Formats: sequence, structure tokens, C-alpha cells
Amino acid sequence: MGRAERDRRQGVTFSDDGWTLVIAGDDSDREGWVGTILALSNGSIGVRGAIEERARASTFLAEAYEQSPIHYHERLHGFAERSDTRVPVAEPLGLRVLVDGVPVDFGAAEAVQTIRALDLRTGLLRRESCWRLADGRHLTIHAERIVPIDGTPVLLRRLRAELDGADVALDSFLGPAPRAIGQSDDPRIGVHLGSGGFQTEQADAGLIVERLPGSGIGVAAAQRSHQDDEWLVVATGFAAGAAASDALRAEAESRAERALRTGFDAALQGQHEAFAAFWDRAGVSIEGESETSAALRVNLFHLFTSAGRDGHSSAAAKGLTGEGYEGHYFWDTEAFMLPVLALIAPDVARAMLVYRFRTLDAARANARELDHASGALYAWRTIAGRECSAHYPSGSAQYHINAAIGFAIGFYAEASGDDDFLFAMGAEMLIETARLWLALGDWHADSFHIHGVTGPDEYTALVDDNWYTNRMAQKHLRLARRVADRMADAVPEQWASLSRKLVLGDGELERFSRAADALHLPYDVARDIDAQDASFLSKPRWDLAAAPKDRFPLLLHYHPMTLYRHQVCKQADLVLGMVLGGEEVSPERKRRVFDYYEPLTTHDSTLSASSFAILASEVGEHEAALRFFRDTTFVDLEDQHGNTDHGVHMASLAGSWLALVWGFGGFRPSGEGFGFRPQVPPGWTGYRFGMCWRGSELRVRVDREGACYEVVAGPALTFAHNGETVHIEAGRSWAMALAQ
Repeated sequence: MGRAERDRRQGVTFSDDGWTLVIAGDDSDREGWVGTILALSNGSIGVRGAIEERARASTFLAEAYEQSPIHYHERLHGFAERSDTRVPVAEPLGLRVLVDGVPVDFGAAEAVQTIRALDLRTGLLRRESCWRLADGRHLTIHAERIVPIDGTPVLLRRLRAELDGADVALDSFLGPAPRAIGQSDDPRIGVHLGSGGFQTEQADAGLIVERLPGSGIGVAAAQRSHQDDEWLVVATGFAAGAAASDALRAEAESRAERALRTGFDAALQGQHEAFAAFWDRAGVSIEGESETSAALRVNLFHLFTSAGRDGHSSAAAKGLTGEGYEGHYFWDTEAFMLPVLALIAPDVARAMLVYRFRTLDAARANARELDHASGALYAWRTIAGRECSAHYPSGSAQYHINAAIGFAIGFYAEASGDDDFLFAMGAEMLIETARLWLALGDWHADSFHIHGVTGPDEYTALVDDNWYTNRMAQKHLRLARRVADRMADAVPEQWASLSRKLVLGDGELERFSRAADALHLPYDVARDIDAQDASFLSKPRWDLAAAPKDRFPLLLHYHPMTLYRHQVCKQADLVLGMVLGGEEVSPERKRRVFDYYEPLTTHDSTLSASSFAILASEVGEHEAALRFFRDTTFVDLEDQHGNTDHGVHMASLAGSWLALVWGFGGFRPSGEGFGFRPQVPPGWTGYRFGMCWRGSELRVRVDREGACYEVVAGPALTFAHNGETVHIEAGRSWAMALAQ
């Protein structure tokens, strides 16, 4: 652990039961990090863990984003024209404290101690702050807040203050939306908003209505409060959209008033019930590793709470916890986050895929912009659906986003058995996106090749036959054909209607199958190793061991073309291909891939560690697997990449669960079900996790004696343990030895 990581962890503890994260201290240098770690979300609203007395830019709405023109000195055909940027909305945490009628100046007051505690079982954030006033007296402020997990854009709080021998009054207030973060040399942060941000349309006591001139999106914030014994209870309701100011105002006021009538205690009880169901399904813990178990719960908490629930939003790279990546959705939403949620919160996973269906027309338009006459190409980074990447070599060229969405559709449908979604939405998305592979590729002799794309490794761009892209395209094409055949058999009239809508040509599905069977997966015979792409292994190796430590991440210190000319990887590329598409690859080949590509990978992307952890587990590199597992598990709690103050790394948090369940647990979907090949890494005594599969709830416990599977609810389950078929009825369990 580096010094910066140790400094971040100072004052961070977990309760004895591992369900409460406690952060003590009030250091302005780490306040941004604390605000991220303690953020509360529900897929619609996100509120950072800021201190009320000096809050700023604390709150985000999934529906509130500006659209700004992208300025190029040389704009060429098809370049993205505008970018979506999620921006902070009206500040709901404002707090005035009056002592004997005189407002306290917290800029002059001395912060003696602050303790913030996040209860993961309820989503309740508690705070106690002690301030030394100018006259030497100590003022203590107690604050509690929740964001209802039902997805309503509401913040509910209660506050009280203590000061002996004085009359203390609290006054909560709304503030106008602050300016969004400015342009940075770090491409992961933000852009300059030429519009200047929100413009005020209405402002009254307890109400602000503002509108973004570029997107036309308006946001209303209404605040209501009342005194409940010693507590001041405050409810803030939000509404966002293109509606007129009066309509937004009425909606925000109704939400605030309804929340205040419900009351804090009743809302908290509802939180407890909702989270109890989630945690019961997830059931994650590691025996004898209390801190790691708690860290996994923190990660799942942010994943579950930040993902969209209404079908109009999804899960952004930073969730709703900060301004990083402008609030954009990327491919990692479907490749990393959705597989976790499909197994422990399937309703949320479904809603995320509904969002992709709602933006399918934008994906079709994006394909036309890139000169494809048919099909759909999902935007590399977006909120509304249009492409927002201004750097096409590491943006629009990453066609593998289509394969990630295809993979997620197939995985969700298989895990949930939700044929209604698959036939009503999934099939159309699968076929339209699969069409792009035929447009991109061409035939050489008996092989099908895909040209001019960028794989997950953004340090290598615009290549031919990227292994990951080709393999995932192969799986995508086969899935599209398989779903089409199933739909034609199961719901022929619905299939006929979809075929007419898509103008499905004679033999088009057969061409899917033919291309899939012939897709070229590059392999270097001389080195006896799979190649990341057609040219990667012919380039000089970058000596990462000799590189100065202050030159990482490389993307901030070297021109992209310098990176493109070397064997160097930002993140797992071929390794991820082996995880998601390696079912036909021998263990020996996977081992050679791990040994060759790990020394070439900088892990500058937080997506990298979990994939390496999974493959390391599979090939028997147990110490490496533990190291990578720890990296992805503590990526934000230790601020390992130095930018957690911009928001949590959602895909990496999901990756910690994947590293446990797909890695050590050996879970794999098979297209016809699923199976496990569990192991216990060195130093561990055992671990547990839970998941849902087609309406059944499965609990898995692994220790050095073996693995125990229990179906606690739902239909019987049939799956594989080390290749052996297991069938378990509800209420029954089955124990089996681990592989030797």
C-alpha cells in the first residue's frame, strides 16, 4: 500500500459487524474523496456525502444534463457534434445555524471533529460534527439523510444542534445550481460548458426552477420542513425534464410534501426492508476477512444504488456520485456492471437494458453517421444516446460496445428466463447491432476478418482482427441467430412482425452464422500464443519495469501515437476475451496469455484488475489472483488512481464481485445454464455469496472442505460443479469436494 493510500485510509473503519462504514476527520484535502465514498443514490438522484454547513455541487439527477457543441479545428464527416454532460443541480444541503439569533460563520469556526457513518443495511448516512466557535464554545451538529431506494428523486434529512447555554436555530435552504467542473487536461474529468450552465426561471422561498439552454432540460427543486421534537426534518423533491416550469414546480413540490408526510422514521423502515431483500440475495462475505467483506459490501451498495431503475437511464462510469466522465454510459455498463446485477438485482438489470432499447433509434442514426447503410451502432460514450466521443480512435472505433450489449442481453435473458423482454426488445437490438459485424468485415479465402477497430485496450487503436472484438462478435452473431430461431418457433406472428420491421433479407441470418463460424482469431504460431490483434506482436515491447513511476498513467504523459506503436496495454483486452469468450480455449493457452500479457499491462484503467484476477484464478496463479482481487476491491476506498473525488469507479466495484464469484467461485454461464469450479485461495478459510437464477435463489458456501450449494427459494436448479451435474430442490442443499 502506497503512502497516498495509507493517508486516505486514516480514520476509515468498519463496525464490528461489517455493515457500517465510518470515516472520521474533516480534512479539506480529502473532502472530495469522502464525498464520493459516502454518496447516496437511487438511480435517479445522487447526493454526495458533503457536510451541510459548507456543501457545494453535492447533487446530481440522471435526467439533468447539458448538451454542448464539440469544437474541432478540423471537423471531418461523421465526427460527433455535441456532448452530453451531467451537471450538478440546485444545492439542497444548505444550512444556516443561528446562535442567539446570530448566524455562525463556519469559515471562521474551527472544526474539532467530524464523524460520518454510512449504514449499508439502510442507506442511512449519519454525521456528527463539533465546531469550536470564536468565543470558545463547542457547537455540535447531528445530521441524518436518506435517498429513497424506490428511485424517486427525493432527499430526506433530519438535523439538530447542541450548544449549552444558548438558543440554537437551524434553517435549511436551497441554493442555485453551481457551475459544473471546468475543462481539464485529464480526459476523464470534464469539458467546458459553453452555455454557462443553468439559467433561473423561478426562485421563491423553498423553490428553485432552472433550465439548461443547450439541452432544454429544466430542473425544479422544492424544499419543505417541519420540527419533530428536537429534529428539523427536511424533504427536498426534484423534477427534471422538458416540461414547462410550472409543471416541474408542481411535481417537485408534490414529491417534497409527500416525503415530509411519510416522515423520516417510516421512510427509514422502508429502506431497511428494501435493502434487506437485496443483501439477502447477495449474501457476500469472506471468512476471517472482515474488512474485505465490508469493502465488497460498500462496492455492491454503490453498484445497486447508482444504477437506473426507470428504463430512461442506466449506470454511468461514475454512477451518480461525481462529475467524472461527464456522467456518460460506456461499454463497461454491460460488460461489468450488468452481469452482477442480473444475478442479484435482475429488475435493475432489465431496466438498464430497456434504456438501451429506448436509445436504439439513436444507435441506428449513429451507424448512418459512420456510413453504415443498415444496422445500429451504440455510442461509445453517451447519456441521451448520441455519440459524445470527440476522439474517434479510442471512442467511436470501439465497435465492441455492440458486442457488450449483445452479451448483456443474452446473459440477462438466460439468467432471468425473461422471454417477454427478449422477444419484445432484445431480439431487435441483437439483430440490428449484429448487422454491423457484416458491414465491418470481409472475407479472405475461408476466413472472415474485421478491420479498423479498437478493442478494450485503448493504448492500441484502429487495428485489424482484434481478438476480443472478433470473439465477442462471433458470440454476438451466434446469439442473434439463436434468438431469432427461438422467436420464430415460440411466437411466429411476433417474429414475422419484427422481420418486416427490420426488412430482414433472404439469407441474412444464414450469413450471420457463416461469418461467425469463419471469424478469424489471430494466433502467432512461432510464439505459440494468441495475438491481441493482427499487428500487436510485431511491435517493440514497452519496458514498463523501467518506466518512471511519475509517468503513469501513460495516457496523461505520452502522445497516443507513441502508445499505439508499442506492445503496451492500458487494460485487459485479450485477457478479458479469455474470461468472457474463452470457453473453447485450453487452460494451457490461457496460461500463456496470462504470462505474456500481464507484464505488458499498465492497469492504468480500473477495469483491468478484475479480469486479470479471474483469469489468474482459472490458470492457478493464486497469489496474483489475490493481488488483483484486492486492487479491484479497494480501488476507491484507497483512492488507488487518485481520482475517486470525481466519483466511484463503478465497473471496478462490480469487478470485485466478479473476481470473487467468477474468479474464486469459478462461475460461468454456458448458454444452456451455468456451472462452478470453486477454489479457496491461499490464506482464506472460506467465503459465501448468493445469486438468483430464473426465479430461484441460490446460496453458495465454499471452504477447504468443499462447496455447499443451497436453493433457498424458487424452482429446483440444475447446474454443474466441476463439470458434474447437480440438481437441487428448493429447501435442499448439496455439498461436494473441491477439485484437486
